[in-house]
Amino acid sequence: MVTVDLKTKVVSQSQRVFMVRPGSGYHLLGAFNNNGVIAPDLAFLDIPNEKRPRDYENINDQIKRARAFADWVKTEETRTEDVPSTKLSDYKDAASSARVSMYRNTADEILYGLPKGALIFVPNPNFTQRAMFGELAGPDEARVKFNGTGHHSGFMYLGRKLNNVKFLPMRKLPKEFYEPMKRRNWIHEYGTRETELLYRQYYGDFEIVGRKAVTEIEVTGQRVFPQDLSIVGALTTLIDQNLARNAAGDPETLGLLQAVFLPPDQDEAPVIHANLGSPGNVMVESVIRRAAPVLKVIVILALTFTGTEIWSMVQDESLQLTNSLALEGAGGEVLAETQQMTYDFVRSTGRESLNEIVGHVRDFHDRTGGKVDATVSRDG
Repeated sequence: MVTVDLKTKVVSQSQRVFMVRPGSGYHLLGAFNNNGVIAPDLAFLDIPNEKRPRDYENINDQIKRARAFADWVKTEETRTEDVPSTKLSDYKDAASSARVSMYRNTADEILYGLPKGALIFVPNPNFTQRAMFGELAGPDEARVKFNGTGHHSGFMYLGRKLNNVKFLPMRKLPKEFYEPMKRRNWIHEYGTRETELLYRQYYGDFEIVGRKAVTEIEVTGQRVFPQDLSIVGALTTLIDQNLARNAAGDPETLGLLQAVFLPPDQDEAPVIHANLGSPGNVMVESVIRRAAPVLKVIVILALTFTGTEIWSMVQDESLQLTNSLALEGAGGEVLAETQQMTYDFVRSTGRESLNEIVGHVRDFHDRTGGKVDATVSRDG
């Protein structure tokens, strides 16, 4: 039995993506990055893990204390004044501004309201530097206490952990991501288009259940030629079209050369996004027939097996797909569909065509270092 772990992140259509600003003037950026957290810009906030911020008994007094420290640290002139008191009782009778409720709601959203697993983008105001990305820990998980930096280094903050943290270049983000950074809001939720662009940056390979699949081919070679992209495009078209013909019961299948010159279907064909620098990538996006994950299986198998061996595996049903990044509750159905489509493609393509495909994939790999993020294991 040969097992391929696709290692493709599967997300639901309801997953959400947020930008969380790291404090006023981005002063919490270093602290966020060093601790892998997000937090409200409220010094000395102290709320037990099991408590929701907006319902906590003395939350308003805590916010008044935090704003006193924010005013004190604001300028060099204010820092010459006496440091505000950290004793919460000293703020019980302090005047409450109209903005207290805004700070309370924002603190509640960051520490409790944002959903578990949401993808968080922490921007960097320097577009030549890197942004932080991570998947948000659950609201019931332990909160993190950490200190600020610079003039805020003596201030304690209360944050929520990010998992699977990555740092990615700001320059790779389209201009749509910059506009929300100019506003004063601590939190901004992105729409569908921006969400999928961030998925490409963060996950590389991903599937949105019922919507689309994206496979990334990493390119590491120093030189990449137009023909290299043609190989990826032809194989993608071949998989997509042969799956379509198989589903329609059409015995006529395409060959690789025919796929090169086939005009695109503007509505249903897969789309390729290419950045062929070094390093670079090719991202294959499929919506209707999910050709992208089948492409990934063929590429990883071609680097280890001959076309004849791949054909035999499918005939013997000794090829199994798994996905260590599947979505609980939906991943099994997605995986079963990918396996069936892989079997359908191999059987409809034939042994000889598979040998030709394997040869071209290996040539592509030898020239470009092109590879997918998947693993192959063999039992026995």
